[in-house]
Amino acid sequence: MNEHIFLPTPLFTRHVCFPDYIGGISGYPDHIVNREFQTKEFNLHRNYNLHIVLDGKGYLLTEGKRYEVLKGQGFLYGPGMRQRYFSDANEPWSIRWVHFYGERLEELLDGRGLDEPWLFALSNLSPIESLIQKLLSLGRTYQIDDEYAVASALYELLARLQTTSDRLNVPINHASNKIRAVANYVRTHSQESFSIEKAAALAGYSTHYFSRKFGQTIGKSFSDFLLESRLIQAKRLLASTELSIKQIALETGFSQSSYFSSCFRQLEKMTPLQFRSIHRIGDES
Repeated sequence: MNEHIFLPTPLFTRHVCFPDYIGGISGYPDHIVNREFQTKEFNLHRNYNLHIVLDGKGYLLTEGKRYEVLKGQGFLYGPGMRQRYFSDANEPWSIRWVHFYGERLEELLDGRGLDEPWLFALSNLSPIESLIQKLLSLGRTYQIDDEYAVASALYELLARLQTTSDRLNVPINHASNKIRAVANYVRTHSQESFSIEKAAALAGYSTHYFSRKFGQTIGKSFSDFLLESRLIQAKRLLASTELSIKQIALETGFSQSSYFSSCFRQLEKMTPLQFRSIHRIGDES
């Protein structure tokens, strides 16, 4: 078997998930895939790539490690990831794959596959295999009205994967590293016009996923972190310069001095001028 089925763009453009390309391969001991970052092959710079092993075995390479992937196991790559996997020469795998896209998939998949491949073992292969076969059958004879059945089958497949599988590889958690890097950048550029959309783009994540991961990693919301960063800069200027309150507000990213003073009083329990009188450099013994 060596099957490749490409599906047309659905008429409804906001499916939670929809396959772009499905297929499978069996009996090819020399099957190997070696794709670089952001490859546009099969639109993988924007699509997820899911593989399920139905028989035999193969291997996946990531972060200098090699993982054996057996029957009832599989892996998921997020958009744009480097991909390295191949069949065992003596026990060639029989695999089925789905390349898919959709709305808010980071939320649906809980970020799986975004920073590193997600390797998993299924507790029950049978329902997953049935859903994949359903997708293949629909794809072979695809008609316009099949769009909703295809989207529904893929959604059930992804939902079942998350509730009936165990992770095989220990997550390296690149997400936390990216979040911290963005947080450090925000600290030093907090005076700039900054939105959570801009910060999420710097990390390479959707706004929703970035917001959730930022809170988990930093311990506070992005808006609270940005405000804190601006007030830290404002306190430095209050203590070390003669700039007016209006000037300091503008220097630290606040559009209005009244809003700056209100935020300052709320968090510091004193006005900016009171803070300056207490912490002015040269007034301390």
